[in-house]
Amino acid sequence: MRNLLILPALALLAGCVETAVTAPSPPDLRARQETACTLAIAQHIRQPPAAVTSRWLSDQGGVARVEAVDGGRRHICDVDAGGRVLGYSHPDA
Repeated sequence: MRNLLILPALALLAGCVETAVTAPSPPDLRARQETACTLAIAQHIRQPPAAVTSRWLSDQGGVARVEAVDGGRRHICDVDAGGRVLGYSHPDA
């Protein structure tokens, strides 16, 4: 009898998990990628994140290019869809 009560509860939980896992909408994804770049560059320059301004530039093959500016210096981050910074460069150096 107890086993019969557990099955419906498991089915409900499985339904919750499926609805909770959704792909982020493009604006949310872009914001996450910009934030990841901002945090990486802030750590790189040893300044608070407020000292860095980032903007999403493009996406190719699931990897976004995000520009981060601190003062007059530009940095370009490559950020994946999970918000991980794969690397950054200094295009004006």
